[in-house]
Amino acid sequence: MNLGNMLVVEAGLAGLQAAGREGAIAQMVGALAQQRGVDQAAVQRAVEQREQLGSTLIVHGEGYVAIPHAIAPGCRQLMVAVATSRPGIPWGVEPGQRANLVFLVVGPAETHALYLLALSRIARLCDTAGFVEALLAAATPADLARAVAGAEEGLEPFAAAEGMPTFCVLGAGNGGMAMAGHLALLGCRVNLFNRGEPRLEAIRGRGGLDVTGEVEGFATLNLMTTEPGEAVRGAEVLMVVVPATAHRDIARMIAPHVKDGQIVILNPGRTGGALEVARILRELNPAAHPFVAEAQTLLYASRVTNPGQVRIFAIKNSVPLASLPAYQTPDILPVIRRALPQFVPGDNVLKTSFDNIGAVFHPAITLLNAGRIEDTHGDFEFYHAGVTPAVARILEGIDQERVAVAAALGIRANTAREWLYLAYDAAGRTLLEAIQANKGYGGIKAPNTALHRYITEDVPCSLVPIASIGEMLGVPTPNMRAIIQLASEMHDADYWRLGRTVEQLGIQGLSVQEIRFLVVGADLPRREAPAPLPADTMGEEP
Repeated sequence: MNLGNMLVVEAGLAGLQAAGREGAIAQMVGALAQQRGVDQAAVQRAVEQREQLGSTLIVHGEGYVAIPHAIAPGCRQLMVAVATSRPGIPWGVEPGQRANLVFLVVGPAETHALYLLALSRIARLCDTAGFVEALLAAATPADLARAVAGAEEGLEPFAAAEGMPTFCVLGAGNGGMAMAGHLALLGCRVNLFNRGEPRLEAIRGRGGLDVTGEVEGFATLNLMTTEPGEAVRGAEVLMVVVPATAHRDIARMIAPHVKDGQIVILNPGRTGGALEVARILRELNPAAHPFVAEAQTLLYASRVTNPGQVRIFAIKNSVPLASLPAYQTPDILPVIRRALPQFVPGDNVLKTSFDNIGAVFHPAITLLNAGRIEDTHGDFEFYHAGVTPAVARILEGIDQERVAVAAALGIRANTAREWLYLAYDAAGRTLLEAIQANKGYGGIKAPNTALHRYITEDVPCSLVPIASIGEMLGVPTPNMRAIIQLASEMHDADYWRLGRTVEQLGIQGLSVQEIRFLVVGADLPRREAPAPLPADTMGEEP
C-alpha cells in the first residue's frame, strides 16, 4: 500500500478558492462526503478540533503546505484528499502564512497506525525536489493523482501498520475477497488462501485486488497461496470465509499447521460450525490449543465483480462473535477489534448459531423464486424483488420456529426484523417492510441458478441443525422441514442425511443443561464420536 491507494482522486480540488482555513477544510471535507459518503459535520468538526491543538502548516521553500488531519467518526477507511491554490489560502496567524498545497487526511480509529504512516509519507514527499511544484501545475484531479503516483515511484510500499493484527483469510469467494481487501486497506498484513488456483491468478498477478463500494482502493496483499501451511504461518487470526459445507474440509487442511494462541474464526459459523471445527482440530492436532470462534453472520454484503475485483455493498454496524468455550470471548475480541471494531461480544456459540438469519432468508427466498431464477438467470434484486408479501409470510413462519427452538435451549434469539435493525438500521412494522427498507440489499442480484449455496449450504448447515435440535427437544418445525424436503427433491439430494444433525454435532441425547455446559466450557462425560460427514458434502468457495 502507498499514499496513492488512499487518495480519493475525485475529491481533489485543483485551484481551490477559500477565504481561510475553515472554508478550505469545509470544501475538502464536502468533496469527500460527496464521493465517499462520510459524515461531513462529524469529520469537519474533528479536523477543526485537531487544528486548534496545533497548526498543521509546514514551511516549504517560500510557501507553505497544510496537512489538516484527524481520527474522525463517520469514516470507513483512511482517506486522503489534496487541493492546490497558487495565490495561497490564509492558514496561520501571520498574514504571510498562506497554504499553496493542502493534504487532508482522515480515518476511523482503527486506522490510527496507518494514518501515522500516511502523514510521514506526505512529509517525505514534500521534501522531494519538484513534488510540490508538480502538484501546483496540475489542472485536474486526475493530474493531482498522477503527480502523487509519479513521486511515489521507487519508494517502498508501506509495511503493515504497527499494532495491527496479522490475518490469514481462508477463501477467495465474495466474502473472502471483501474481507481480505478491507483488512489490507486498514493497514493489516493479509495472507489469502484458496483451495483452487484460478481464483488467485488475477490477484497474484497484480499483488492485490481492487475494492469498490463502502471502502475503495487497491488492496495490496502479503501472500496469495493454495498451500494451507504457508497461508496460516505467522498469522494471528485465521478468518475462515467459505461455505459452511466446507468447514470440515478447511479444518482438516489447517489442523496440522495451527499453533497455540492462533484465533480461528468462522465467518459465519451458520449453525453448529464452531462445535464441528473445534472437534476436528482437537482430534487431528490434540497438542495445539488454538482459539475457535464463530461470527453470527458475515460482516459484508459483497460480490466479486471481475477477477481480482470485489464490491462491498455494505459493512454491517455490528456482528456478534462468540468463542467455544464462551469464557474465551473477552480474551480474543480485543485482538479482532483492533482492525474490525464492528465485532461485538456474543453470548455463546448457541446464540450466534441461532441468530443465523441466513437460515430464514436464503433457502426460502431461493426456493420460492426458483422459477424466476431459472427463467431470468437471476436478473432481479434478490431481496427487494424476491421478497413479496406471500414470500415474507413464509419467512416469518420459519423465523418463529427458529426463535422457538432457541427458546427451548434457554436462548433469546433476535427475530429477523430485530436483526435487520441491529445490522443495517433497517426498520419496519413487518419483516417485509424492514427488508424493503434495507439499503444494504439494494443492487444485490439473485443467484443465476437454483443450484446455489443459498440452498446447498444453508439447508444442511442452517435449517437441518435447527430442525434436528427442535426434534430432539420436542419443538415442531413444519415450515423448516417443508423447505428441507422441497430442496432435497429439487436437487435430488438427501439434505437431512448430509446436514448437521444432532448426531453430527455430537450433542445427541444431551440434556439442555449439558448442551449449555458444553458451550461455556464445562467438561462432559466422554461419548461415542459421531460419524464423519460424507466427503461429497464438502463445498467450494462461491
